[in-house]
This record gives sequence, structure tokens and C-alpha cells, in this order.
Amino acid sequence: MQINKPRELLRLRIALIIGALLVLAFMAADLMLLPSSMYELYIFDRLLLQFPIILVVVVLSFWRRFIQHRAYIFAGLLIALSYSNYWLIWVCWEEHSFIFPYEGTILYAFFCVFALGIAFKLALAANVINILGFLGLMWVAPVYGDRVPISMAFVSGSLFICVYARYRLDRSVRMLKETNDRLLKLSKFDPLSDLLNRRALREQSEKLLALSKRHKVSMAVMMLDLDDFKKYNDCFGHQQGDEAIKIQARIMKQVFKRETDILGRYGGEEFIVVLSDIQKEQVEKHCDALLNKWTEAALEHAQDAKHPLMSCSIGVVFAKSAENMSIDCLIDEADKALYEAKEKGKAQFVLNQAQCLE
Repeated sequence: MQINKPRELLRLRIALIIGALLVLAFMAADLMLLPSSMYELYIFDRLLLQFPIILVVVVLSFWRRFIQHRAYIFAGLLIALSYSNYWLIWVCWEEHSFIFPYEGTILYAFFCVFALGIAFKLALAANVINILGFLGLMWVAPVYGDRVPISMAFVSGSLFICVYARYRLDRSVRMLKETNDRLLKLSKFDPLSDLLNRRALREQSEKLLALSKRHKVSMAVMMLDLDDFKKYNDCFGHQQGDEAIKIQARIMKQVFKRETDILGRYGGEEFIVVLSDIQKEQVEKHCDALLNKWTEAALEHAQDAKHPLMSCSIGVVFAKSAENMSIDCLIDEADKALYEAKEKGKAQFVLNQAQCLE
């Protein structure tokens, strides 16, 4: 998926700042509950452990590869914050016999996984490490007394819910993206031929024409039509007719391989190819290749068709300069050249010099 990097970086930095402010807010609340003898310890953990950890991540956000590696960095952040909290719980218990709450562990998990966007697999790995750490803490320091089992179950269950919610969210986003991709393809591509549909063909052709004018390069428009296609459909059925359409599309893809070449289904058995920055001799070679590949396909035609094997006729208009040309006029002239090819006996091409002006 394409990411707007500056905007994403800004969002992540704002999320980190919000996280730091939340730590400050909880500090104010915690200091009201803690005995004064523990202030130094608590402030050390928050300001000299957790804040520097967050600051390191903020600094890393200026690294040019931060976006690619952000998920691993945030997973590390989650683990570091959680274990700094475990350390505080352990020291409070060992040195002051004070039961420090564990809820921060759960808050860190949900904030890092959802606000910072740790994906499912890394979220699972980080939270498994954190669950094991909490279970280990409860083993060496049963801080919560007879509430240790329920505390272990609550932390483990909460982190599991966090991970499962991330899984469901990622799955929903992935399904939404797949649906959007399918809809985008349906809006641009003809489902039978898998070539551009008429609307997308026109849009792409307009862009290529504008580019050809800007760079003062040649332009060619080819119109292809399957010969006696109605007779073929009447003889073999529409299903075989669809197969002939697919073969035409496959042949076009085999002949035209440049990224700038535009291939589309214009309607029915008519197809259009739009080419830029190409020599007239190259266009002629492409036309010969199309006709030869239909000969190689050896697809039996209807008995009353002009030729015994399926073929196509091609009309081409070539413009040495695209200046003062319009795509509508070029398509119109290609259509006229196609008509000439049909009149001359089909299964051939006619190439004319462009005469049209905007």
C-alpha cells in the first residue's frame, strides 16, 4: 500500500507525544497515591527510563528508513516500556513492600498496538514476551498475594484480547483493500479481455497524447477488428466467441510490451492500441506480428467467412508529430483505415498518415 510518508511521520510523532503526555498525566495521579518515600524511585522510572525510551523512538523517526522499520521499532518500544514497568513493580515490592498496580502494562499494549499501529504478527510476538515477563515477575515476586492467579489471568487475557483485536482489524483492512482493488480493476478493465475498458482507454490515451505533445514525439493509433466475428458467433456460439476475444487480447499483450503502450477493448470485437515515440517501420512490424500470430493460432472460422481461419483487420494512423492532434480525430482516422483494410479483403492492415487537426 502506498503511504504518504510526511503525513504518516507527522501522525506517528503526534501519537508519541500524546503517549508521553499520558505518562505525565498518570504520573500526577500516581504520585497522589504513592508514599513520599517512593517518589524518587517512581520519578526515576518514569523520567529517566520511560521518557528516554520514548525520546529515542522520536529521534529514530527522523531516520530515512524509519517508515520501513517502524513496526519493529514500536514493538521494541512496547516491550521496553512494559519491562520498565515490571522493574518498578518488583522494586516497589522488594524495597518498600508496596503493591504497585499492573494496569500500565495493559495500557502500553493497547496504545502501541493501535495508536502506533503494530501489525498482528509483531503485536503477537511482543505481547507473548510481555506475558512471559509478567508471569516470571509473579513467580519471583508474588506481589499481589492471593490475587496473583487472577492478576496473571487478567494481564494475559487482556494482552490476548489486544492481539486478537489487532488480528481482526488487520483482516478487515486487508479484505477492504482487496475489495477496493477489485472495484478499481472493474472500473478500469474489461472483465473478458483484461484490457482497459473504453473509459479508461480514453483517459490513458489523452494522457499519452499530452505527453507526446510535450516531448514532441510521434504517435500511432491502431484499431483492430476480428473479421466476420458475427458469423463466427452464429456458427460456434457466444462462448467460443468470448474465447476468440481472449485470444485477441493475449496476442496484443504478446506483441505490445512497453509500459507506455496502451491496449484496450473499444467495444464488441473492436480493440485499440495507442503508441507513442515509435517509428513508422516499427508500427508496420507490429501489424505484421499481429496478423502472423492469428495465422499461428489457426482458429477455425465459420464456413461462410471470408477466410477459413479467424483473422483480424487493422487500421492504423501514424503522426510523426502529435502537435495539433486530438485523440478523437486519431481514433476516427484509424477507424477509416480499418474500413479500407476490410474493403481490401480483410486479414491485413492499412497504415495512413495522420491528417486530422484539433
